[in-house]
Amino acid sequence: MRSHRGEYLPGWLMRVGLRYQLSPLQILRQLAVVQRPVAYHRLLDYVSGHQRRIVAYLGVPADDLFAALQGTPIDAAAARYLAYHCRTRPEPAGSRYCPRCLAEPDTWWRADWANPLLPICLRHQEYLHAECLGCGRMPWTAATWMGTLAAPWQCPQRRPLDPTGPGYVRLPCRHDLRDVPALAAPEKWRTAQQDLIELADLADRRPNRQLRYGTTEIPIIEALDQLCQRFVHTLGHSLETKEQSEAL
Repeated sequence: MRSHRGEYLPGWLMRVGLRYQLSPLQILRQLAVVQRPVAYHRLLDYVSGHQRRIVAYLGVPADDLFAALQGTPIDAAAARYLAYHCRTRPEPAGSRYCPRCLAEPDTWWRADWANPLLPICLRHQEYLHAECLGCGRMPWTAATWMGTLAAPWQCPQRRPLDPTGPGYVRLPCRHDLRDVPALAAPEKWRTAQQDLIELADLADRRPNRQLRYGTTEIPIIEALDQLCQRFVHTLGHSLETKEQSEAL
């Protein structure tokens, strides 16, 4: 089963699971890749070590799987930003989503939604959403999604524990993520995000290039890291101010 270019690996596993009516964890157990739920960064390690087996049994082209595991230049920029400036692991936990993309006929989960540096869907010119309205959680957090069957537009999380339920069962959420109000992103932030992506691509192609910064020249990687910090800080402050004004 082919994966789309730029498809989120957990989302692809969920689509494969729907075809065979097996959860991602059941599929990976059958392939002897993992035996229990694991965090996202560990899952990437396991899948990377069993690419040939996955390609052979699931029919996904080797190039597709390699591209899904390789990531993009802006993913590498996000990993550096998280590791050196947020003091957390470089693999982002969970993923935002665009309801308009999920409402399209050929529905699949895009990998760049999980990138913390990319809060805007440039295709639909809207901010991505960080929480499911059904369970209040960010999709794909922890490893609960591995034991779930859900369509791409359904929340893959499990609902919070209900102490009044039978056996303290955490039921699948499966809330329709397409049913979310749109929040338009201003042109200046869309342009800033596109500039960030293009600078990351340039830094990947020409990592030794120097850029002029004021009266001095600095390595392009350093310039990219500074731009990432400024973008996240300024956009975060702008969104916080907007939310406060709407609440008044």
